[in-house]
Amino acid sequence: MTPKRHALTQIGGAGDKRQVYAKQDANCPVVAHVSVRNSETRVPVPCWLVNLSEDGCLLTSDHFPPRVTDVYLVIPGLGAKVHAVARNQGKFTLGLSLTTKIPSDLISKVARIKAVSKAAPVS
Repeated sequence: MTPKRHALTQIGGAGDKRQVYAKQDANCPVVAHVSVRNSETRVPVPCWLVNLSEDGCLLTSDHFPPRVTDVYLVIPGLGAKVHAVARNQGKFTLGLSLTTKIPSDLISKVARIKAVSKAAPVS
């Protein structure tokens, strides 16, 4: 007689295929083209990338519309749009789950990007 396979008997076993990626802090401006629920149009929203991993990221902005469903991110240094689905949304934050994983060497490249403020002209 074989034992029953309940979820409690498989904790930490070979059946757990979830992979956790380490988030790297980032501080760079990005443009998020967001789509709102029950709407076909996309709205570009300027925002800041707070952290980034191979399968997700966190954005912050004052201009997110309510009920964001999916996003196309334009990240500097990648040269392409990245598609993501909204995982959670706060008043000023948006947690995203990326539909395609980004390689770790590009993650570290984006994490090193620093915003440079314009210096006042020297007179």
